[in-house]
Amino acid sequence: MHSSRVLGVVALTAIIVAAISFAVVDVTITAGCDEGPCNGGIPIVAITFAALGALAALVSVIPAVSWIVEAIRTARAASHEEDRELARAARARPLYTDEEL
Repeated sequence: MHSSRVLGVVALTAIIVAAISFAVVDVTITAGCDEGPCNGGIPIVAITFAALGALAALVSVIPAVSWIVEAIRTARAASHEEDRELARAARARPLYTDEEL
């Protein structure tokens, strides 16, 4: 399984790519409609970046959900310090008492 940091970086990168792609689509369509009604159709650049943005948004879902699930699981798990303290306590107890021997 990937580390939490890798999942977070992949998810955030895909979300940023989607946001930039949708911004390019918005600017491209707006620039084409500045002179009047948009009768020329949608530019091919807008269609390309819309597809790229949609793909990036879909790609970001799985790492984002995995990142959230792993963060919740890590928060609920015992810390390493608690594990060490339990191990120290278990080592400090004698295996047999004088009465058992």
